[in-house]
Amino acid sequence: MKRRNSLKPTADPRALYTATDAATPPQTLDEAIERVRSLLLEVRAMLHCLSEVLQYSDDDDGVLHAEVADAAARWINDSAADLDMVKLRPLIAAIRKREDESGSGGCGLYQRLSA
Repeated sequence: MKRRNSLKPTADPRALYTATDAATPPQTLDEAIERVRSLLLEVRAMLHCLSEVLQYSDDDDGVLHAEVADAAARWINDSAADLDMVKLRPLIAAIRKREDESGSGGCGLYQRLSA
């Protein structure tokens, strides 16, 4: 089968996640969650583009593969939405409250969360 577009990609996809991102550890839970959320949204965007390209490919299974890419993009989008700090703050507050009630003094897992 001959490909319609024989151009090779010019950018290495691994370059999207730079070495500085991996080398600099997050300072707060907010920052760590936001990094993961941003990365998930980038992957979702790439899968969406892949799905669109596959819809119009010459491959007999292109539509099926496009549906798989679209489903993966939706699942990733849902995961990123679940990591939104607006949704997580009440859960973290409940954990803090439970720690305070148990007398742990706030020295738990979420102590460095920025307010």
